[in-house]
Amino acid sequence: MRYFDSRDMPLTLDHVLASGALPPGFPPVRIDGELYWDGGILSNTPVEVVFDDNPRKDSLVFAVHIWNPHGPEPETIWEVMNRQKDVQYSSRAAAHIKRQRQLHKMRHIIAELSRMLPEDKRRDNRLADMASYGCLTRMHVVRLLAPALDHEDHSKDIDFSANGIRRRREAGYRDTMETLEKAPWRAPVDDIEGFILHEASGGRMVQTAAAR
Repeated sequence: MRYFDSRDMPLTLDHVLASGALPPGFPPVRIDGELYWDGGILSNTPVEVVFDDNPRKDSLVFAVHIWNPHGPEPETIWEVMNRQKDVQYSSRAAAHIKRQRQLHKMRHIIAELSRMLPEDKRRDNRLADMASYGCLTRMHVVRLLAPALDHEDHSKDIDFSANGIRRRREAGYRDTMETLEKAPWRAPVDDIEGFILHEASGGRMVQTAAAR
């Protein structure tokens, strides 16, 4: 996996093409002598690059998922293949989010415990180094889960028809506007929580959960 960031380097058309070079439909793109395919082969939603950014800042992060981990029990082979892709491509993001929820709560706990130390103990180099792992920044992560559209199946990720793109764009815009109106990240949270996950599907909040 290689991350390209305009903060570190100029981004060109080749970087954009490489980010969408999903085999076998599209060939890899060569950048600085190396061939790159769509990063989704390894991580469909590479949220870890945002969560692990340094220095950490209070953030509101939106992650758009065309693959919805929630869905009905499949009844046909076509529905089975569709659910397989949904679960397969959403699972890595879910694992990263679970890890970050644990890490952020631990950082808050370390910071709170460090505050309880006497002033002379805080000046101890060894304890100061341990206390540096604490952090009181807070991340609200909003996962926008694509709703299931009528008559779509496991081929939706390669549906580049004008009608398919229009339907997906309209559904995404509608659901995003409804989520922005609800703004669940503005609700009060426990001070000890450093990572709060909000999941929205079809403009409806599926869950709001803090680390545990």
